[in-house]
Amino acid sequence: MTQPKGDPNPPRGERGTYRKLGVTVPQDFYERLIKESARRKIAGEPNQMLSALLREALAMYLERLDREVTEPRV
Repeated sequence: MTQPKGDPNPPRGERGTYRKLGVTVPQDFYERLIKESARRKIAGEPNQMLSALLREALAMYLERLDREVTEPRV
């Protein structure tokens, strides 16, 4: 899994331009996020919060969309 450009999870206090977003997700998405959060916590990895996981996933998705626009399929 490649990391998006920039850090979607800067430290608290460095998110001045960020906007709050509320989202409702299907139960299976929530359960998968909880499992990944627990996996990271057990492994001692950073960004265990659900909001951090969602920011990472959204950043990767948006980068993929950008690539598809700039590099159309042949």
